[in-house]
Amino acid sequence: MKRREYIDWLRNLGILFLFPFHTARVFNDNPEFYVKGAESALASALINVSAFWFMPLLFLLAGMSSYYALRKRAARSYVRERYLRLLVPFFFGCLVIVPPQAYYAMKFHQGYRGSYPDFLWSYFTDFSDWTVLTGISPAHLWFILFLFLISVALLPLMLAVIRRQTTPAWLHDPVLVLLPALGLAALSLMPEIGGENILVYAGYVMLGFLIATSDTVIDMLERYRRRYLCVAVPGAIGIAAQRFATDIQENPLSAVWHSPVCWVTLLAMLGYGKRYLNRPSAFMRYFNPAAFPVYILHQTYLIIAAYYVLREVENTAVAFPVILVVPFCLSILSYEVIRRTPGLRTMFGLRAPRPPARAHARPDSRVA
Repeated sequence: MKRREYIDWLRNLGILFLFPFHTARVFNDNPEFYVKGAESALASALINVSAFWFMPLLFLLAGMSSYYALRKRAARSYVRERYLRLLVPFFFGCLVIVPPQAYYAMKFHQGYRGSYPDFLWSYFTDFSDWTVLTGISPAHLWFILFLFLISVALLPLMLAVIRRQTTPAWLHDPVLVLLPALGLAALSLMPEIGGENILVYAGYVMLGFLIATSDTVIDMLERYRRRYLCVAVPGAIGIAAQRFATDIQENPLSAVWHSPVCWVTLLAMLGYGKRYLNRPSAFMRYFNPAAFPVYILHQTYLIIAAYYVLREVENTAVAFPVILVVPFCLSILSYEVIRRTPGLRTMFGLRAPRPPARAHARPDSRVA
C-alpha cells in the first residue's frame, strides 16, 4: 500500500506542538499545572484555541493508522504490537518518567525539601493522594493507556469493517460527514475518567478508521477543506471567547457544542493535510520513529526546565522560548541514546532494528 504521508505529517506536527502547548500551560490562566510562571494572555489564548481539538486529532490519526495496520497483519499480531508499543512504555513511563514531574511539583507548590529517593518512597507507598500534580498519576501518559484500551475494545468492530470492505455512504457526502458531531456530543455527556472521556476518544478512533477505508473520502475532504475551515475558525473563536469569559464556566452543555466545532476542525485539517502535506520529507523519515519516545519524555524535561528557568528568569518573553527549546533538544538527544540501546528501545515502544540486508555471494566465474 502506498504510504499516506499526510498522516505522518499531521501526527508528527501534533507531537511537536506539545512543546509550545505545554510551555503555554506553564503561563496560562489555569493554576493546575506542575510549575507555574506569571500569567500570560497569549499563553492562555494558545491553550484556549487548541485544547479542544488537539488530543482528538491524535486519536483520529491513530484510528486511521489502525486501518492500515490491520490490512497488513492478523488480529493477534496487531494486539501484540499494541501491547509492545503502548502498554509496555506506559508502565515503564509511570515508574520512571512520570515521578520527577510530581517531585518538582511538590518542590514548587509545597516547598518540598526532601531528597528524590525519599520522595520516591512516599510516592509509591502512600496511596492517599491521587492528585494529578503531586500524587500517583499517569500524567500525560493517559493518552497511551486510553489508546491501548480503545484499540483492543474496538478490534472486533474494526475487523468486521475490513471483512465487509465497505465505507459508510454518508462519509462521501460533504454535508452528511458532519453528522458524527451529534454522536460525539452525546458521548461527551457520559462520565469521565480522570478528567478525560474515553468514549469520546473511542469515537474519534473509530471515525478515523472509517475515513481511512476509502481514499475518495479524503479526496472529498480535500475539495471542501476551505468550507470546513470557514466553519471551524469562528467556532474556535467562540470557544476561546467562552473560556476567557470569567462568568461562563466549563459544563456538560459547553462540551456538547464543542464537539461539532472540533469535528469540523479535524475535517479541515485532514483536507489541508492531504492537499499540502502528502509528500515525503527527510525530517519526517527521521521523526517518525522518534515521535513516540519524544512524546513520553517531553513533559518531564519541560517541567524540570521550567522549575529551574523560573527561578532565574522573571521575564516571560525570555523564559517561554527557553522552556520550549531546552526540553525539545533533550528529548531528541535522549532519542539518539534510546534508539541505540536495545533494552531502552523496548521500554519506549520502538521496534527492533532490521538487520542489514546480506548481499548474495556471486559465483566465482572461474568455477562457473
